[in-house]
Amino acid sequence: MAEQVQAVQIAIVMSSAEFAQGYREGWAGHDIRGFSLHLQPNENTIVELIRNLCGIAQEGWLSEELLRRDAGIIAGWITRQAFPLSVS
Repeated sequence: MAEQVQAVQIAIVMSSAEFAQGYREGWAGHDIRGFSLHLQPNENTIVELIRNLCGIAQEGWLSEELLRRDAGIIAGWITRQAFPLSVS
C-alpha cells in the first residue's frame, strides 16, 4: 500500500519573543485561561478567546506583551490544525 502525505506550507514571520512563545504554546495545544487548545478550533472558541482579551483590556490588564503572546497562541493553534498528527 502506498503512503500518502499532504504537505502544507505556512509562513509566519515572528518579530517578538512574546508572539513566538505564544505560537509554541498554541502549537503544543496547552490549555490557557480555561480554553482547551488541544481541541480543533471553531468559531465559538476563537470568538471567546478574543472576547477574553477584550475583557482583560477593559479591566486595564492587557499589555502589549500579553496581546502579542495571545495572538501567537491563536496563530499556533490554528496553524497546528493544518498538519496531520499521523500519516496514513
